[in-house]
Amino acid sequence: MHGARWLMMAGLAGCLGTIAREAAGQQAPAAPSYIGVERRIESIRQAWNQAGARPEPNADGWNSLFQSLEQQLQAYGQATDDAGRLTALNRLYEVSAALATVAWPPASELREELRQWLRPRVRLAWARRRLDERLEAVPSSADEAAKANRSRWKAFVDNDLGGALREYEGATTVQQRQGALKRLHSVLASLDRQNHEQPQRWEPSWELESAMNDLFNRPNLDIAADVATVAPVFEANLITTGPVTRKGYTSMVTAGPKTGFGLIPLEGGIGFYNSQSMVSVTPIHDFQQQIAQDPQGQKAAELYYFSATTYDWSNMTVTAIITPEGLSLSPSSTHNIDASICAQPTDSNGLKRGIAALIGMNEGKIEQKVYEGALPKFQQQIPEEAAEEANERIGVEQSQRNAELKSKYLIGDDTAAVKDFLIKQLSMKSRPDAIFVGGRFEWRGAPSQVGADMPQPPKLNETYEPGVTADLHLGSLLTSAAAGIWQQEKMKSIRNVMIQTQIVPPGGSPKDAAKITQNVSYADYIKAVDAAKKANDPRVQALLVTRPAEAPEFSVDARGYLVALIRDFQIDAPAPGRDQGGAMLGVPAKVLRIKAPLVEVAISYQVDESTPGSVRIKGNIQEFNPGTTGEVLAINDDEAQAKPLTRFQSAIVMTALGGRIRRQAINLSLDQLKLPGFAIRSVSPLDPSGWARINLVRDSNETPVRQSAPAEDVRPGPTHGPAAPGSPTPEPTGAAAATPPGAEPPATPTTTQP
Repeated sequence: MHGARWLMMAGLAGCLGTIAREAAGQQAPAAPSYIGVERRIESIRQAWNQAGARPEPNADGWNSLFQSLEQQLQAYGQATDDAGRLTALNRLYEVSAALATVAWPPASELREELRQWLRPRVRLAWARRRLDERLEAVPSSADEAAKANRSRWKAFVDNDLGGALREYEGATTVQQRQGALKRLHSVLASLDRQNHEQPQRWEPSWELESAMNDLFNRPNLDIAADVATVAPVFEANLITTGPVTRKGYTSMVTAGPKTGFGLIPLEGGIGFYNSQSMVSVTPIHDFQQQIAQDPQGQKAAELYYFSATTYDWSNMTVTAIITPEGLSLSPSSTHNIDASICAQPTDSNGLKRGIAALIGMNEGKIEQKVYEGALPKFQQQIPEEAAEEANERIGVEQSQRNAELKSKYLIGDDTAAVKDFLIKQLSMKSRPDAIFVGGRFEWRGAPSQVGADMPQPPKLNETYEPGVTADLHLGSLLTSAAAGIWQQEKMKSIRNVMIQTQIVPPGGSPKDAAKITQNVSYADYIKAVDAAKKANDPRVQALLVTRPAEAPEFSVDARGYLVALIRDFQIDAPAPGRDQGGAMLGVPAKVLRIKAPLVEVAISYQVDESTPGSVRIKGNIQEFNPGTTGEVLAINDDEAQAKPLTRFQSAIVMTALGGRIRRQAINLSLDQLKLPGFAIRSVSPLDPSGWARINLVRDSNETPVRQSAPAEDVRPGPTHGPAAPGSPTPEPTGAAAATPPGAEPPATPTTTQP
């Protein structure tokens, strides 16, 4: 009898363990930090095994090297102390150096992947070593405070940093990896606080912080936009048609057609230029006085009254450079200058004019001489005056633009801001075919802001697509965004959300399948539960989700699934009726409340582009893991009378809930996302490194951001000789009327205190 009871209890315990494991589900596996090296090795092996591939005579030798490389990478990840990690790093460095001597493209690619993984880890190891050496070099002191400070630094580096680093590199699950990352970011925050509070800069500490940021707080946003996409923003007319007065002279300026636009190759900034033709027509109202003051022109001024008009056919180019520090504008111009000279006889000088004509100096000859004397001066003075005017105008415009940029966007410290969004570690560069902007996304003022802990895969880093290519480290970016959303007042005001699924009649809209209500009282939720039970249809449900106090964290696992970690998870669901298995619970209830300290949800997605011009995301919840420490409460009409179920009963409920959630599909039409002026063309699968690519193109139905006003066609006039009086006036423009190009940025984008 006792044996039978023991066997029954053992069987029950085994059943309970099985149910508990099934309820908990599989924890999402973490990709090793060196996954890029592993994939590069695998790609080489796959190339060898392709049908028709030429046999590799040195395959055995290479496979031996690959195996040794993989073993050392694993040894680094599994090392339990600094000595083990340093030994593995030294051997990996030797492999990298050996690969540098091989002129075989796959070997070079493997070495670059290995160097990308090695470089920040070697830098961090050296930073720690230098700090230790500086501590050892400090003279011994009897001062207890100095001894304690040295001990704190030693413990901080060895235990806080070293322990978190061991956890990170040795993590086999996403939960372990995220826990280690939180510790590392706490170490970083403490180190940053220490560095900024010290009255004097201590270089070993600053280098340690920089090395940690380089490894665990990388930029997580990389955007490329091709020249066709940025042209509507950067391309602009430079010249405004109209009169311009300077130093007593009034020029009529007419804008000509655009003659050029392009991007300039530049590191550290975005450079582009705009060019436009123009002509300026300037009457010289004091030309007679100028002739009279010239010793050679005094006699001519007695015989004739001279008037002059200058014509400046020119082309202006303004080069704009945008850097994290602001905008700079540089004008330059080419000029083709001519003049029209007219002479009218003065009174009482007919005899002198007759004598001059007898010796060959008639009116036409004198006009030609005056023209030949005046034109070189015009050709020297006009470009100088035009350059002064352009520099003055553009200087004012540059100051105004920079004041606006720095107050709204480029706020300093290599940081760009767009409303609540920040891009830190801002980087910019331009090429003739595209511009590139990168950095670390943050939500202004939010806690738990993190960067990428994995570099971009080469397949993303080395290419971009037409339109706007946005490469995102999805886990860190979503974690920072969620932390920002959670601090908003409208989110703080939400206590819970009730989701009521409904039957959609034929021809109805899919959005009618669910009704969402915020801040529902428990009494109202019970009414919704009763209504759902009366419908007696599994498609009609009522769920009540309580907002967690903390924002969820996001990551990507080794399978390429997006993983959400939700703390203080709580959801209320209708209890199953007796005919649905509710009798197994042994407790009458209307509602079952499922609570878990930490829930892990893994989501996969596929991109559906089968419909031309439309992009849909079809996702599935692959894993729902509430852990083994959750509980289930049975509730009727009175929330205060909730009764906890036994562990066995809770495991059954968790298993059923997990099975139902794992079957849920998530369908999202990206066409409904309203991005001003853009449409999403494609979304890449999630890479296990955490990176994904979104490609956007300009929406053909949207008006371009900027349209340059059409300009008149300005054609060059004569380049020598006086213009005939009364000839058609050339269409004018001038550097004096230059306006800068459109240069605004595109609308987008606690541990131990040491």
